[in-house]
Amino acid sequence: MWASIDSDNNVTKVYIRPTAITYGDVNYPENVMSSWTNDELATIKVYPVATDNSNYEDPSYYINTNETFTYYDSVAVGGVTYTNTVVGAYGTATPQSLNDTTDSEGNTIPGLKSYAITAQNKQAYSLLEPSDWYVVRKSENGTAIPSDWDTWRESIRTTYQQQVVAINACTTVPELQALYVYNDATPPVRPLPDFPPSPDQTS
Repeated sequence: MWASIDSDNNVTKVYIRPTAITYGDVNYPENVMSSWTNDELATIKVYPVATDNSNYEDPSYYINTNETFTYYDSVAVGGVTYTNTVVGAYGTATPQSLNDTTDSEGNTIPGLKSYAITAQNKQAYSLLEPSDWYVVRKSENGTAIPSDWDTWRESIRTTYQQQVVAINACTTVPELQALYVYNDATPPVRPLPDFPPSPDQTS
């Protein structure tokens, strides 16, 4: 990535790929960006871009700012010092709402916890669905559900309820994020309970 700056070192344009440009009265082909050295590009006020992601957060949980571009004679990004470089950086991200909110028209806007609970509910449904026929068969002709499958199906519902409790207990976005982070144990575990494997996966 490259950027052009003006005589006051303000970034005027950012190029995500080699692009033909005009500097002064001269037109330069797109390959100059990939074939010229940084010093050569500097003669036409084009500089490489370094990205500073230190403020960038997971967009599933945060609203990130737009990336802004600034020229520096010397700057450190991620422990690396750059000279004559344009840096793309983000401002402080805003956490999305944990709880449901209501807009000006009275519509409910789901918060992160509602989305998380819905996701776990869908996963529980998809896990139970393949063995629903056991339940249907029992209701139709009285054939008992195999005990291992009956126990497992109940454990799915119990685990889901535990997940709901854990999600609803979160009071900050970092707490919600932390529920999904696995540790280094063998096997790895996370604070949010995982659904147990079905009998045909453990036999």
